[in-house]
Amino acid sequence: MKHSVSNRKELTILKIEEDVFDFRHGPSYRKTLEDLIENGNTHLIIDFSKVKAIDSCGISSILLAHKLANTAHGLAIFVALCQQIKDLLKLTCIDKQHYIFSLINEVVTLIEPAMKSRRGSKGHSKAPAFDPIEELDEEIDLIEENGLSDDAFDEDFDPDEDVNAKSATMKATGEKKRGRPKKTSKK
Repeated sequence: MKHSVSNRKELTILKIEEDVFDFRHGPSYRKTLEDLIENGNTHLIIDFSKVKAIDSCGISSILLAHKLANTAHGLAIFVALCQQIKDLLKLTCIDKQHYIFSLINEVVTLIEPAMKSRRGSKGHSKAPAFDPIEELDEEIDLIEENGLSDDAFDEDFDPDEDVNAKSATMKATGEKKRGRPKKTSKK
Protein backbone atom coordinates (compact mmCIF):
# COMPACT_ATOMS: atom_id res chain seq x y z
CA MET A 1 0.00 0.00 0.00
CA LYS A 2 1.31 3.42 -0.92
CA HIS A 3 0.99 5.86 1.94
CA SER A 4 2.67 8.77 3.65
CA VAL A 5 2.88 9.72 7.30
CA SER A 6 3.22 13.25 8.63
CA ASN A 7 2.66 15.04 11.92
CA ARG A 8 0.70 18.20 12.58
CA LYS A 9 0.47 19.52 16.11
CA GLU A 10 -0.02 16.37 18.22
CA LEU A 11 -1.82 14.51 15.45
CA THR A 12 -0.41 11.90 13.09
CA ILE A 13 -1.72 12.02 9.54
CA LEU A 14 -1.76 8.79 7.54
CA LYS A 15 -2.48 9.58 3.90
CA ILE A 16 -3.50 6.61 1.78
CA GLU A 17 -2.19 7.14 -1.74
CA GLU A 18 -4.17 4.50 -3.64
CA ASP A 19 -7.12 4.95 -6.00
CA VAL A 20 -8.79 1.74 -4.80
CA PHE A 21 -8.46 0.60 -1.21
CA ASP A 22 -9.31 -3.11 -1.23
CA PHE A 23 -8.30 -6.52 0.16
CA ARG A 24 -4.78 -6.23 -1.31
CA HIS A 25 -3.96 -3.36 1.05
CA GLY A 26 -5.44 -4.76 4.27
CA PRO A 27 -2.35 -6.46 5.77
CA SER A 28 0.05 -3.58 5.07
CA TYR A 29 -2.52 -1.06 6.36
CA ARG A 30 -2.89 -3.02 9.59
CA LYS A 31 0.89 -3.22 10.03
CA THR A 32 1.22 0.52 9.44
CA LEU A 33 -1.48 1.32 12.04
CA GLU A 34 0.05 -1.01 14.62
CA ASP A 35 3.51 0.53 14.09
CA LEU A 36 2.16 4.06 14.46
CA ILE A 37 0.29 3.24 17.67
CA GLU A 38 3.25 1.34 19.14
CA ASN A 39 5.38 4.44 18.59
CA GLY A 40 2.96 6.55 20.64
CA ASN A 41 0.95 8.07 17.78
CA THR A 42 -2.49 7.45 19.25
CA HIS A 43 -4.33 10.40 17.68
CA LEU A 44 -4.60 9.47 14.02
CA ILE A 45 -6.06 11.31 11.07
CA ILE A 46 -6.54 8.97 8.14
CA ASP A 47 -6.71 10.89 4.88
CA PHE A 48 -8.75 9.26 2.11
CA SER A 49 -8.46 12.15 -0.37
CA LYS A 50 -6.83 9.98 -3.09
CA VAL A 51 -9.11 6.96 -2.55
CA LYS A 52 -12.04 6.72 -4.95
CA ALA A 53 -13.41 3.28 -4.00
CA ILE A 54 -13.25 0.73 -1.17
CA ASP A 55 -14.49 -2.80 -0.70
CA SER A 56 -15.54 -4.69 2.43
CA CYS A 57 -11.90 -4.92 3.47
CA GLY A 58 -11.73 -1.12 3.29
CA ILE A 59 -14.73 -0.86 5.59
CA SER A 60 -13.20 -3.31 8.05
CA SER A 61 -9.97 -1.28 7.89
CA ILE A 62 -11.88 1.80 9.02
CA LEU A 63 -13.31 -0.19 11.91
CA LEU A 64 -9.84 -1.55 12.72
CA ALA A 65 -8.30 1.93 12.89
CA HIS A 66 -11.05 3.07 15.24
CA LYS A 67 -10.62 0.01 17.46
CA LEU A 68 -6.81 0.24 17.66
CA ALA A 69 -6.89 3.96 18.44
CA ASN A 70 -9.52 3.49 21.16
CA THR A 71 -7.57 0.70 22.86
CA ALA A 72 -4.55 3.03 22.91
CA HIS A 73 -6.78 5.78 24.45
CA GLY A 74 -6.59 7.85 21.27
CA LEU A 75 -8.73 8.89 18.34
CA ALA A 76 -9.08 7.78 14.74
CA ILE A 77 -10.46 10.53 12.53
CA PHE A 78 -11.29 9.95 8.88
CA VAL A 79 -10.90 12.83 6.45
CA ALA A 80 -11.77 13.60 2.81
CA LEU A 81 -13.96 10.62 1.99
CA CYS A 82 -15.46 10.73 -1.49
CA GLN A 83 -19.25 10.71 -1.82
CA GLN A 84 -19.42 7.01 -2.78
CA ILE A 85 -17.51 6.00 0.34
CA LYS A 86 -19.67 8.29 2.51
CA ASP A 87 -22.80 6.70 1.03
CA LEU A 88 -21.44 3.22 1.73
CA LEU A 89 -20.62 4.12 5.33
CA LYS A 90 -24.06 5.68 5.72
CA LEU A 91 -25.65 2.49 4.39
CA THR A 92 -23.81 0.42 7.00
CA CYS A 93 -24.45 3.03 9.77
CA ILE A 94 -20.72 3.39 10.37
CA ASP A 95 -20.87 7.12 9.66
CA LYS A 96 -22.65 7.75 12.97
CA GLN A 97 -20.10 5.79 15.01
CA HIS A 98 -16.87 7.39 13.74
CA TYR A 99 -15.35 10.82 13.37
CA ILE A 100 -15.62 11.84 9.72
CA PHE A 101 -14.58 15.30 8.49
CA SER A 102 -14.17 16.97 5.13
CA LEU A 103 -10.80 18.70 5.71
CA ILE A 104 -7.78 18.21 7.92
CA ASN A 105 -7.92 21.88 8.91
CA GLU A 106 -11.39 21.32 10.43
CA VAL A 107 -9.99 18.61 12.65
CA VAL A 108 -6.97 20.64 13.74
CA THR A 109 -9.20 23.64 14.52
CA LEU A 110 -11.55 21.53 16.65
CA ILE A 111 -8.88 19.55 18.48
CA GLU A 112 -6.39 22.34 19.16
CA PRO A 113 -8.29 23.82 22.17
CA ALA A 114 -8.65 20.35 23.68
CA MET A 115 -4.93 19.72 23.30
CA LYS A 116 -4.12 23.02 25.00
CA SER A 117 -6.33 22.20 27.99
CA ARG A 118 -4.82 18.70 28.17
CA ARG A 119 -1.33 20.17 28.24
CA GLY A 120 -2.41 22.42 31.10
CA SER A 121 -3.60 19.45 33.12
CA LYS A 122 -0.24 17.70 32.79
CA GLY A 123 1.45 20.20 35.06
CA HIS A 124 2.52 22.98 32.70
CA SER A 125 0.20 25.37 34.49
CA LYS A 126 -1.09 24.66 37.95
CA ALA A 127 -4.13 26.04 39.68
CA PRO A 128 -3.48 27.56 43.08
CA ALA A 129 -3.76 25.04 45.89
CA PHE A 130 -6.24 25.71 48.67
CA ASP A 131 -7.82 23.90 51.55
CA PRO A 132 -11.58 23.92 50.91
CA ILE A 133 -12.49 22.89 54.47
CA GLU A 134 -10.75 25.88 56.08
CA GLU A 135 -12.29 28.29 53.58
CA LEU A 136 -15.76 26.91 54.25
CA ASP A 137 -15.35 27.09 58.01
CA GLU A 138 -14.60 30.81 57.80
CA GLU A 139 -17.64 31.62 55.65
CA ILE A 140 -20.37 29.44 57.21
CA ASP A 141 -22.79 31.23 59.52
CA LEU A 142 -25.50 29.29 61.26
CA ILE A 143 -28.96 30.55 60.46
CA GLU A 144 -31.73 30.13 63.01
CA GLU A 145 -34.95 28.79 61.58
CA ASN A 146 -37.98 30.74 62.80
CA GLY A 147 -41.05 28.68 63.54
CA LEU A 148 -39.23 25.56 64.68
CA SER A 149 -39.03 24.98 68.37
CA ASP A 150 -36.56 22.78 70.11
CA ASP A 151 -39.50 20.81 71.55
CA ALA A 152 -40.30 19.43 68.10
CA PHE A 153 -36.99 17.61 68.11
CA ASP A 154 -37.27 16.25 71.64
CA GLU A 155 -39.81 13.54 70.71
CA ASP A 156 -38.44 10.05 70.85
CA PHE A 157 -38.50 8.31 67.52
CA ASP A 158 -39.71 4.72 67.56
CA PRO A 159 -39.08 2.93 64.24
CA ASP A 160 -41.39 0.07 65.32
CA GLU A 161 -44.35 2.40 65.86
CA ASP A 162 -47.46 1.21 64.09
CA VAL A 163 -47.99 3.30 60.95
CA ASN A 164 -51.71 2.50 60.85
CA ALA A 165 -52.21 3.78 64.40
CA LYS A 166 -50.48 7.03 63.48
CA SER A 167 -52.70 7.35 60.39
CA ALA A 168 -55.87 6.78 62.46
CA THR A 169 -54.74 9.45 64.94
CA MET A 170 -54.17 11.91 62.09
CA LYS A 171 -57.68 11.27 60.68
CA ALA A 172 -59.31 11.70 64.09
CA THR A 173 -57.59 15.02 64.75
CA GLY A 174 -58.19 16.32 61.20
CA GLU A 175 -54.52 16.56 60.27
CA LYS A 176 -53.73 16.13 56.63
CA LYS A 177 -51.17 13.61 55.53
CA ARG A 178 -48.40 15.06 53.40
CA GLY A 179 -47.16 13.51 50.18
CA ARG A 180 -48.68 11.85 47.19
CA PRO A 181 -52.08 10.16 47.67
CA LYS A 182 -52.19 6.40 47.40
CA LYS A 183 -53.52 4.94 44.19
CA THR A 184 -56.71 3.02 44.54
CA SER A 185 -57.40 0.14 42.21
CA LYS A 186 -60.68 0.00 40.33
CA LYS A 187 -62.52 -3.31 40.64
